[in-house]
Amino acid sequence: MRKLLTTVVIAALAACVGLALGQPSGAPLTPSTSDTIAFDLQYRALISPDDVLSYRAYWGFGGPPPADIPFVEAVKKQVQEFDPVFNSALPGRQWSVVELKNKKPVALYFDLDGNGGLSSDERILPAPSAKARPDHEFAFVTPDFMTRGEDRREIPFRIMLVANSYGSDRMNYMWSPSCILEGQASLAGEPTRLFLYGSGFSGSFTDFGRCSFALVPAGQKLEGYIARDTLSSLICHKDVFYRLRLEGSHEKDKTLRVLLTKDTSPTGRMAVNVKAAEGLKARLTQATITGAEDASVYFDLLNTQLAIPVGRYQISRAYIEYGTQNDDQYRVDFVGGPRFGIEAGKTAQIDVGKPALSVTAIDERDRYKSDVKEKTTYVKGTPIYLAPQIKGMAGEAYMRFSRRENTPARWTDIKPHLTILNADGKQMVSVDMEYG
Repeated sequence: MRKLLTTVVIAALAACVGLALGQPSGAPLTPSTSDTIAFDLQYRALISPDDVLSYRAYWGFGGPPPADIPFVEAVKKQVQEFDPVFNSALPGRQWSVVELKNKKPVALYFDLDGNGGLSSDERILPAPSAKARPDHEFAFVTPDFMTRGEDRREIPFRIMLVANSYGSDRMNYMWSPSCILEGQASLAGEPTRLFLYGSGFSGSFTDFGRCSFALVPAGQKLEGYIARDTLSSLICHKDVFYRLRLEGSHEKDKTLRVLLTKDTSPTGRMAVNVKAAEGLKARLTQATITGAEDASVYFDLLNTQLAIPVGRYQISRAYIEYGTQNDDQYRVDFVGGPRFGIEAGKTAQIDVGKPALSVTAIDERDRYKSDVKEKTTYVKGTPIYLAPQIKGMAGEAYMRFSRRENTPARWTDIKPHLTILNADGKQMVSVDMEYG
């Protein structure tokens, strides 16, 4: 196990994605009752990069140089120094323009009405930051505009563009949504606010497995990072499970309603047995559980001793803490864990651990081919692509190893170390690697 702490890990996290299907937007909405809590959600614009409710997620898009884009051509007639900026997720508005002065952004031109022409209200100045050290050198927040979802609904939306130079003479541009939906209701006898975050730039707030939400006591001051969970048809809030349904829709002059009903299904439990090397103490501390057959189920368990509604599930991601002196000296996460079933009144025994390292080597020029076969010898001078992977007894892929630091209290990545020897055992390469 200790050797694995210094091994490079390459793995990919597969997200569980489902589509939320509510009743038609014109149908009457289900009211709150003693059994069902209804949150009516309203659109909320995030007007500043400092907003505590901001997404804190950014996307960059590469694209070909714009050719004959009417909006870009209209802006070029008014500005001398500029950067075209691309966002492939905005149909009809994929190209915007950042006006520069001495290589620094001074304005964003964004096609708010999507008509390809330039209007006076489509020149957007930088959004001010109240922080002494802003998170970004420059940030632009658009006014609200109307976009259309895949089902052609007309949806109010807004986005933010951030720009950083990272010490170079060129700017790096990243996009983020800048609006959420919010509502308030009484949950478990406590006034509670619900914040719903959209799925990227799609304008959708109802995709199970893609969108996210936060439930916060209404009296709690919003500060720091607001923890969010993935939107799911089954959620766990304060160790209580609820079924989540969506009614209505988010669109102009319509209401999206989130309904929570306490789950009354029979329950069982899960017991995760972490198989570790002799002398190591190890335990699973938290897990993300997805439906093995129902893609709309996606919830986090901070307490793995909880009774869980009956069903078929999978551990899609989890954290293991371990050590020799105690079980919280080190931490590693894994993805692609085992499937398991929860039966009424029973405990599902789940075994993970015993991670083992394997390394495949292929010709680097063939790395993107699907049918490449590994070889053990290559012609001298051939570029070789090495793919290390650490997998456990249930097929789970181990990813990031870290060490607990007590001053200050935090987890610090352990740098993977790569050593390559030749056929005679002579060291050819010895280097610390970086995650990412």
